[in-house]
Amino acid sequence: MAKSSSPRNGVGKQNQRGMLAVEQPRGNTGMTFKNRQPVTRKDPISADPHITVEAHVGSTALLPCTLSKDFTQTPHIQWRADDKIVFERNIDSIDDGKGYEGRVDVPEDELRKGNCSLVLKNVRITDHTFYKSFVLEHVKATNTNKTQEINTVQLNVFQRVLAHVGSTAVLPCDWRHLSIQTPHVEWRIGDEIVFERLGKESFQGEGYEGRVDVPEEELLKENCSLVLKNVSVTDEARYSSYILMTDTKKPVLVQNIKLSVSGKWMSIR
Repeated sequence: MAKSSSPRNGVGKQNQRGMLAVEQPRGNTGMTFKNRQPVTRKDPISADPHITVEAHVGSTALLPCTLSKDFTQTPHIQWRADDKIVFERNIDSIDDGKGYEGRVDVPEDELRKGNCSLVLKNVRITDHTFYKSFVLEHVKATNTNKTQEINTVQLNVFQRVLAHVGSTAVLPCDWRHLSIQTPHVEWRIGDEIVFERLGKESFQGEGYEGRVDVPEEELLKENCSLVLKNVSVTDEARYSSYILMTDTKKPVLVQNIKLSVSGKWMSIR
């Protein structure tokens, strides 16, 4: 592989490896990563605090929700993500949000017991976000619905990749769903850059020199997969790929990969 170079000043200055991303301005790239702090709410209806749930691609996730208040009839429940409806159930109907059709449910028999947990099937990387649950109560005096937030659940979605010590691992990534002409890709572990490419310019993070690449020709084909050579024990971690959007100058999460390394223990005779 050709010698790596930094797309711009300051790109190569990294913090210690950590799993929480922090805001990190880097010159004119516009790529900042901010730790989203949990929001603490005192809500008499909710029995759950802020919760984080992890799920791998293709699995079924359960986003917890419990009503501590008794209702005389089936509660009217909403789950939202980014202010858009994910799932809604009331006494008369149910509604699956766009992109969630056939994948979400709050079973009616469970809801009557005060269990408003959301079942999310066939988890996708695009499901990686914050979800909020709400209960709606009809106010007869004003003939309106009163909306009360129950809780917030952060869903972290990842894909598993297994590699052996000394092998070459490919961490899959595909940006074909994004509308950009010149892809700017970045792979990270927390706030540490593992690899970055913009056109012909690239940067390899500390400890990854000569071992990582997203080939330019593949990137132009909408393939942002990271090739990691000579896998070592210390490479076991969670990797995230981002594409910098040209118009907004903001990074968009494309993939989360949990890399597990086997063959870590060897008997010495």
